[in-house]
Amino acid sequence: MRIVWAIVVLSLLSCENRSQHKEVVLPRVPPETVVVGWSFISRSPDRRSMHVVLDAGRRLTTTTRSADGTMMSVERTVSKEEYANLVDRLRTLECCALRPTSKERSDPAEAKPLLELELGDVSCEVELWDHEWREGRARECGFAFAQVHRAGFVPDAPVDDSQR
Repeated sequence: MRIVWAIVVLSLLSCENRSQHKEVVLPRVPPETVVVGWSFISRSPDRRSMHVVLDAGRRLTTTTRSADGTMMSVERTVSKEEYANLVDRLRTLECCALRPTSKERSDPAEAKPLLELELGDVSCEVELWDHEWREGRARECGFAFAQVHRAGFVPDAPVDDSQR
């Protein structure tokens, strides 16, 4: 029985990881360069504002201002894998190709969040209304970064007080 277990253990130890890792082209920029930025300034007195930046050194800084004006900043280092996955996802989605679909806000309290990308070969600023960020590829681009910073995506949809 010991021989069988020894063979099993040796077989497992000799196995190679056969999974294919996709090679991601990381931004070739200085470590302090902001690679991805997400910000919105709330136009509503009861909602928070937020500014999130991820630099090439993988430092993620999230700054929020609550509705009462209280500021808070939190910083952490993103793993190499998480960083590579985000860069790959934003490239694949072609987030820099996003264009506004509307010239006006759909609600007076609607914000206009800004996504900034500096991927070395691709650089852009994309500013869309809240409702535009909730649709199609724009939603996927915003959500890809939101999954990394974990501080939310866009402000909640406006609440119609007449429905209460």
